[in-house]
Order: sequence, then structure tokens, then C-alpha cells
Amino acid sequence: MSSVLITGAATGIGNLTARALAADGHRVYATMRHPDGANAARATELHEFAERDGLHVQVVELDVLSETSVTAAVNTVLRQEGALDVVVHNAGHLALGYSEAFTAPEIAGLFDTNVLGMHRVNRAVLPYMRARRSGTLVYVGST
Repeated sequence: MSSVLITGAATGIGNLTARALAADGHRVYATMRHPDGANAARATELHEFAERDGLHVQVVELDVLSETSVTAAVNTVLRQEGALDVVVHNAGHLALGYSEAFTAPEIAGLFDTNVLGMHRVNRAVLPYMRARRSGTLVYVGST
């Protein structure tokens, strides 16, 4: 089966995607910010899910706002798997409200996470995928 890196897997769609793909036999790298801190309980839940059902889910720290963090996470997957077949771009932030109520820095923060974050991950994975002539990028959006 495939090796899959999922961004934003602490909660919601990313977390459920990690569980579903692992249950289908894929080797899942569920990434999140602060798996040993603010997201420790969520990381533990994924570990327990994988152990209970004999599945491959590994939690890896990845913050899409940090190129260093992204590179380290991708290198972890490549070192452990020797391959990276699929990236699920799921990390993102949603802001609700009247558009004129948001400040320019607030919009810039959303853009940094939702657009540049995906670009940082792509910069880390695409050279490898191009060299292999194989790989799939999946983009998740929700409201």
C-alpha cells in the first residue's frame, strides 16, 4: 500500500482521513503541530487507535508555517519509508465574519497557513516525487 503524509491530522477531516487510510492498509504519517504539547492527547488517541487495530499510523510534528518543520517531517517519512506516495494537504484555518472586519494581518495569517503552507509542503515533496516520476497531491477544502 501507499505511504501517506497528511497535514493537519490532529482533528476533523485530517484525523478521520488518517484513520480511514490506515484502516485500508496504508502507512499513514499523521502530522500536526505540538504533538508532545497542546496536541498530546490527540496524538495519543491516534497511537492507541493504530496499536489497537494493528495499523500503521505515526504522528509526526509538522507546522506548515515553518519550512524547517516541513522539511524535517518530510525527511522523517522518507527516511523511515524510503518513499512518499501521497500527500493530503488538509491543514488550514477558517475565519468567519464580514470581510471588512478582518485586518490585513489577519488575512495575511490565513493566506500564510492556507496557501503558503501548502506551497512549503509541495517544495519539500515535489522534487522527490518528480525524481520518482510518481506521487499524488490531494487538496482538501471545507467550510
